[in-house]
Amino acid sequence: MAYIGNSPANVGNYQILDDISSSFNGSLTTFALATNSVAITPTKAGQVLISINGVLQEPDNTGTDGFKVSASNVVFSSAPASGDTFWGVFQGAAVDIGTPSDDVVDTIHIKDNAITADKIAAGAVVADIATGGVTTAKIADDAVTVDKLANAINTEIAANTAKTGITSGQASAITANTAKVTNATHTGDVTGSGALTIATDAVTTTKILDGAITAAKINSAVALGGPSLGTASVIRTNAQTISENITIGATTNGMSAGPITIADGYTVTVNGNWSVV
Repeated sequence: MAYIGNSPANVGNYQILDDISSSFNGSLTTFALATNSVAITPTKAGQVLISINGVLQEPDNTGTDGFKVSASNVVFSSAPASGDTFWGVFQGAAVDIGTPSDDVVDTIHIKDNAITADKIAAGAVVADIATGGVTTAKIADDAVTVDKLANAINTEIAANTAKTGITSGQASAITANTAKVTNATHTGDVTGSGALTIATDAVTTTKILDGAITAAKINSAVALGGPSLGTASVIRTNAQTISENITIGATTNGMSAGPITIADGYTVTVNGNWSVV
């Protein structure tokens, strides 16, 4: 027939489906789809128009209502009864639109994530990074090489001035290993600028921690006296109770001012001599 205006485009691949009503029995729900005895495989139920007893069935990919397709089969949600009539049309697969004209595929027609790195020509995309957009946290450690620094910065760093806050004079002082490296010279009880020295007689009694001097630290030539009272230790003293185990060696003489009590659980072993006066 004639059309007013342009005739409909000759697109798609519409095909009449082979009649499957002879297999309807009120029990089966799955039937093979074919056209001219050649199996067809719709990808979605919406590609097929199906009528049972003259009533169009709802395409439903979930299979809850009407029908769905599975490979080369149609699956009805309820079994057609024996004697029900059938007709169907397969509307074909995707239509080949040919080669798009230049500058007709805009952003909204490109599927998200459809463009991979392989599809982008080298150097074709240049990212526009906002001023201040690259923060320190986004720069990998050791990523900035000397080649990436401006020549002026390299010159200033070499001079050890602009980027360090150190003046030329200070840089010379560092080179001379003085201002920032050499220790200050100490005076007083501790002297020196490198290895430090404690002055003679600088360690007084008040500077020695109580109990810090053990017998091993006392020179054997020093005569040790016992506890005493009075000026010049005029009265030697000893405790009246022994609360430890003591052994007097065979070549040793001992003397104590009595009376002396040996506490329970302790002993005094005399191999030499012990006088109690």
